[in-house]
Amino acid sequence: MPSNRITLIAIPFLLPPLTGVSQVVPAAELTTLFTTQAERRLINSNRYKTNVGETPQPVEIEAAPEPVQQLIRKEVIRQYRVSGITISSDGPHTVWINSLVYEDGDQLEDKSRIKVLTGDEIRVRITAPDGKQYYATSGEVLEVTYLAVVEN
Repeated sequence: MPSNRITLIAIPFLLPPLTGVSQVVPAAELTTLFTTQAERRLINSNRYKTNVGETPQPVEIEAAPEPVQQLIRKEVIRQYRVSGITISSDGPHTVWINSLVYEDGDQLEDKSRIKVLTGDEIRVRITAPDGKQYYATSGEVLEVTYLAVVEN
């Protein structure tokens, strides 16, 4: 009996090849295999449509681009003489560098930052524009070296 069941199931699959019956589909129907022409138009219009609320802006074209300026790094060497340091209990600390008075946190003319450090040894930290730190106490001369970007 089990062989009859297999035969009955296999007959529908074997019938078209044995009888020579097959379906011929025109090429026009193959291009719209899963959708009709109207459905395909709807899918394409939704896929490629732009946002309705946005209006396209005109593209501005520049006549000629500006020439690119080359930046060169140049070594800068500065000398700073720390003439004195004053520690204040109720205000900012003061330091004299090259005979000019600066308060704690000020910048020098080359954008170097000043920080007065208190503790066992009172000293000044000068942070150069490139991030290097230099330390000095009253009466010392610092030679600060850093690379600065200069337009060519």
